Amino acid sequence: MPITNFPNGVSSWGVPLVGGLGGIPLTGNWYWVNPASGSDGNDGTSPQSAFATLYRAHAKMTAGNNDVCVLVGNGASSGSARLSTALAQTIDSTVTAGTLVWSKNACHLIGETAPTMVSQRARIAPPTGTYTQATFGSGNFVTVTASGCLFANFSLFNGFSTGGTNQICWTDSAGRNFYSNVDFGGMADAASAADAGSRSLLITGTTGENTFVGCNVGLDTVARSAANASLEFAAGTPRNTFIECNFPFQTSASTPLGIITSASASMDRWQKFDRCTFINNIKSTSTQMSGLATLAASSGGLLLMKDNTMVGITDFGTDATSLAQMYVDGGAPSANTTGVAVNPS
Repeated sequence: MPITNFPNGVSSWGVPLVGGLGGIPLTGNWYWVNPASGSDGNDGTSPQSAFATLYRAHAKMTAGNNDVCVLVGNGASSGSARLSTALAQTIDSTVTAGTLVWSKNACHLIGETAPTMVSQRARIAPPTGTYTQATFGSGNFVTVTASGCLFANFSLFNGFSTGGTNQICWTDSAGRNFYSNVDFGGMADAASAADAGSRSLLITGTTGENTFVGCNVGLDTVARSAANASLEFAAGTPRNTFIECNFPFQTSASTPLGIITSASASMDRWQKFDRCTFINNIKSTSTQMSGLATLAASSGGLLLMKDNTMVGITDFGTDATSLAQMYVDGGAPSANTTGVAVNPS
């Protein structure tokens, strides 16, 4: 059987492939969302008949079927998929908030845009202009309650004209999901950046086992002034892996955090950070951070930091309790000889 052509992408033996992810074939139904030119009155089954909203695409998908939603970027913020209470209610009149709830197992979301690591133009954001967290109806922007999902090559901007407390850009409570090149832009307004309960990414629940590859967690366009965190582990989540991810910071105080657990038994087994970078912009007016992580006593697991880099952060942990639950491995830098190769003999 010859290899066939897929008119809206690349296929092998008639099966669409996900580029940049090792040629993963996804055999379910494919739906397109084009915020700039689509309509929720379309059937969504081709770029020419794309939906306008992610709410409609998710409603059409079938759990367990490996269905795919392709979010089409137009190279500018005008092509952002907007989340709002009003748009959510056009699909489900009973909802009271604009939160996008991704609730169907083995359903996938992939951005169609240049695969930059920061601010990909396949983008999810609130409406422009005056649109507050109160109007949105929730501090939760996107929540994932499904497992076995693939999320790739898109960005989120979780900033309102007036934000609020406990503003969380992305929550994964189901586990066993895979994230590639996703930019979690949380705390993107002054109110949430100044609130201790706000997060860019929250991983919660006892399943865990998520993998993040080449993702960007947080943003550095709004200065954070409270002891909020880019990433929180909660409710006993185990075995989450971060590979070559970036954590950016812009701060006006020493208290903001990269990682937090807020209670005992917040995590289990291990959370691994492999070749990640934690960059606080101290050469661009940012304030030196006291530590990367604050871990509650008896958090229930450990953080393994393998070959990571920190800039503008004094220590891996903010206190002895936190440091006692972390393990750090990597070559020690040595001034101008750092990175110089040596003969192993």
